[in-house]
Amino acid sequence: QAQLVAPQNDPDQVAPVAPEPIQEGQPEEQNQPQTQPFQQDSGIGQQWRSYRVESGKTLAQLFRDHGLPPTDVYAMAQVEGAGKPLSNLKNGQMIKIRQNASGVVTGLTIDGDNGQQVLFTRQPDGSFIRAQ
Repeated sequence: QAQLVAPQNDPDQVAPVAPEPIQEGQPEEQNQPQTQPFQQDSGIGQQWRSYRVESGKTLAQLFRDHGLPPTDVYAMAQVEGAGKPLSNLKNGQMIKIRQNASGVVTGLTIDGDNGQQVLFTRQPDGSFIRAQ
């Protein structure tokens, strides 16, 4: 009766079969086959978590408080763009951070001043772009 061990395949990691976020970077991935499996994995098991900004906290502090790499914040700040949504955080503002199954930050959304969401997405080379 040792067959109860079989359900070790985590259904959460298999269920979402939507690699759409990867499509814009696929030609680059094909040139670098060693990175392709990681990019494929990033389309599976993506998980968004919401965080509320506390008074006086910076995005880098929020990342540190939750065990996320502050270097990702600095990479996003390079492409922050209009309105400086990452630099002008307000108390109570909601931020959503997406991580892949390996815990790598793959995206971040934040509400901008005009009520529109601002989205930052990790590229295959590890940099971020402001997608919205």
